[in-house]
Amino acid sequence: MLLPENKLKEKDITPKNFFIWGQSMSGKTYLARSFPNPLIINTDGNALKVDTPSIIIADFKEFVQIIKELEEVKHTFETIVIDLVDDIKLMLFKYVCDKYKVDDIGEVAYGKGYRDVNTIWQNIMIKLSQLPFNIIFISHIVEYTENNVTYEKPSLEQKYYNMCMGRCDINIKCRKVGNNFLQICESKRERYKDTDVKDKKILNILKGITGVIETEGQATLKKIK
Repeated sequence: MLLPENKLKEKDITPKNFFIWGQSMSGKTYLARSFPNPLIINTDGNALKVDTPSIIIADFKEFVQIIKELEEVKHTFETIVIDLVDDIKLMLFKYVCDKYKVDDIGEVAYGKGYRDVNTIWQNIMIKLSQLPFNIIFISHIVEYTENNVTYEKPSLEQKYYNMCMGRCDINIKCRKVGNNFLQICESKRERYKDTDVKDKKILNILKGITGVIETEGQATLKKIK
């Protein structure tokens, strides 16, 4: 029987999917490593510089195989860090190009290559969000100018960033100012209060990120406004 009982249940909005972005050496991986029992799926070799368990991958098939093992094999990892998610997208493009035996995805007739990429990307985002782990996506930063004003945004291409963020609970920007490392909440799915986050390890981490946890007074004021 798949139907639940017809009664109210205790809600748990503890965030589990995170998007962390910022400049190089701004503390992105350091923050990700602070989550419980992390495994880093790494694409740029930087995981060799830390003692956190890691796997360095070179293609999309390896990435899919690791996700499958995480789902099916017994292990003690609680947090999966994808560093960098930008590279996973590039690997996916190459995977689809190899499938059709072309050098550029635009060579695949009738836009089928792009449709394959979008479908696979969307499916992998759904799969990751359904796993019983914390999922952390790490991305770099790019600048763009609009009306003579310079802004910053994640380097992951907008379409794939949107699909990724559709499954994330909190968007965190890392910055280094002088000798200080700042972690700032850019957006979040809920107005989180202490009592909302059931996992106390996660709560302690989130308390160190500006703008994530609201006090009762802050939540009330924002609601009134």
